Formats: sequence, C-alpha cells, structure tokens
Amino acid sequence: MRNDEFIARVKSAAALASPEDAERMARTVLEALADLLPDSESRRQFATQLPGVLKAHIAGRTPRSLPMDRDAFLQHVGAGLGARVPEAERAVLAVWSVVHEAMAAGEIADFEARAPKDVAALLRRAGVRR
Repeated sequence: MRNDEFIARVKSAAALASPEDAERMARTVLEALADLLPDSESRRQFATQLPGVLKAHIAGRTPRSLPMDRDAFLQHVGAGLGARVPEAERAVLAVWSVVHEAMAAGEIADFEARAPKDVAALLRRAGVRR
C-alpha cells in the first residue's frame, strides 16, 4: 500500500477532515505501537511493513520500549493526539484497521503476539471491524 493510500484510508476510517489530520493520527498511533515492542529488531520488522514516509518516520525514531497496559497505552496515544482516552481508542482502532489491510497476516499476528495481552485484544477488535 502506498503512503497516500494509507493516509486516505486512515482519514476515511477515522472520519477526519484532512489528510494532514490523518497523517498526524497515523504517526502518533504508529509511534505508540512501536513503543510497545520489546526490542529494536521487533520495531525494525514492524517499520519495514509500513508504507514510504511512515516507514522512514518509525524506523528513524530513537528506539523506546515502554511497557504499557491497555490503559497506559491509550493515555500515551491520547497525550500525543491531545485527546481523551475514548478518542484515542477510536484513533487506535482506525489506524490499526488500515495497518491490518496494509500488512501481511503473519506480521499482524507477530505484532499482536509481542504486544501486551490487553493491547493485543484491543487491536484484534480493529481487525474484526473490517
């Protein structure tokens, strides 16, 4: 999937007003997702599955591993978006639903296996929504 297509799908899934809002949301959620991964190799594998600019953005970040449960993860996303937890959850579900379309099923399963169990359960809800 191309970067512009990914952003357009996030814009549609999240019912956002502009591609800029969708890119900001995608970057924030993808950064938070990468922060869940326990090691730099897992983060690298995740980044390589993303399209163009998003791949470069995630791969170019200083690696951080932030052990978070679902609530802390959603607060982390919300802080990045300037949003409350319910809006952060909707953002995560919207972005992950597009990630689900863009990545191979095996990569999705690998990511969900490495994520905290309650975060993985949240992400699986996005896959079901498709």
